[in-house]
Amino acid sequence: MEVLNRKTIALLLLGCSVAGPLCARAGTAALGPVKVFILAGQSNMEGKALASTLDAVIADADTHDRFAHLKTHGKWTVRDDVWVTFLDRKTKGPAGDIPRFGPLSVGFGGFKTDRDENNRKFAALTIGPELGIGYVLGDHFDEQVLLIKAAWGGRAVKKTFRPPSAMPGDEQIKEELAAIKANAPETEMTFDGLKETYGSDYRKVISETHRVLDNIKQYFPEYDEARGYEIAGFVWFQGWNDAIGAGNRDYPEQMAHFIRDIRRDLEAPDLPFVIGELGTDGPDAEGWIATFRAQQARIAAMEEFRDNVRVAKTALYWPTGLPDMQDEWNEFRANARKNEAKTEDDPTRIDPGLFFQKNWRQRYKRQLAYTSDKRYHYLGSGACYYQMGESMGRAMLEMMK
Repeated sequence: MEVLNRKTIALLLLGCSVAGPLCARAGTAALGPVKVFILAGQSNMEGKALASTLDAVIADADTHDRFAHLKTHGKWTVRDDVWVTFLDRKTKGPAGDIPRFGPLSVGFGGFKTDRDENNRKFAALTIGPELGIGYVLGDHFDEQVLLIKAAWGGRAVKKTFRPPSAMPGDEQIKEELAAIKANAPETEMTFDGLKETYGSDYRKVISETHRVLDNIKQYFPEYDEARGYEIAGFVWFQGWNDAIGAGNRDYPEQMAHFIRDIRRDLEAPDLPFVIGELGTDGPDAEGWIATFRAQQARIAAMEEFRDNVRVAKTALYWPTGLPDMQDEWNEFRANARKNEAKTEDDPTRIDPGLFFQKNWRQRYKRQLAYTSDKRYHYLGSGACYYQMGESMGRAMLEMMK
């Protein structure tokens, strides 16, 4: 990807009638320490939207002006005033050109594959909230911004994100181990092994932060030691695994411990902390989603957090107006089953992967262009992830005024 510095961007966009973020901030010199923000959570902080879904909203006349700044002369815009690291991202097979650190652009989401026109898998560019966060913070600060991502899918605060000051007692762990062995007598799980799982991802957030900051010049070559850095904020986007099923009635108290412990372990006692709202199903969500949102609101409403914790609204950006494809999907599945039932030597049988490509992905390419994943990943909508990230960035700045 071609890196466009601020002066170059200013020249390219000179005379634009509607000044986007890059116009507004182009040419500003970095004056102070690098502003470091830690982005942590589970799969939705990783980000599960294909970057190609942003192509769809850029091409759409109704949304073009809102997202057009994400591309410059047909290429993904690259901001050299904001840098990102996502060193512990999980991948399968060759990752190709997927970056683990570098200047802000698309590509710093979680690992996903897509298929080309010949149905061959490839590692695809993805985005998460970091793109919107980076644009908001980069537009605000004169100083360089560094975003450190530490996120892993399918994790819960009641277990692997459990903070040190809220650990379960030994008796509780013994009872849990006994239940595990009762259901699976062949298990090799031990008391020490089970105990170690509690807080394992909390500890990884701290270690990933130090991993980057202790080697900051390696991951951020433009880092100026004379200016140094400051840990300026923490953005948290997590909740699905604590909210589903029976839920986690202790979530607000555990998260209060989490915030206190993060501040202590990062030696930043007043660190601004943003909680990304569980925005699944939009503003009118009911049931367990509404219950969990109320828990998130309780955290920010605690007296000790009144001025330094914010909940960033995300439900407003839930993808709406998308075509209802249920009838088409039912028809496709019926035809796919007929194809799969044919014998291997039947000349009319089509490889299942090619059948899917031809009769679903290609046939409904226009309708499917806006989404790339399931409900619990915000339908894999790049527009949704970007705007949720903007909301998180704005919530951060509210506390930094």
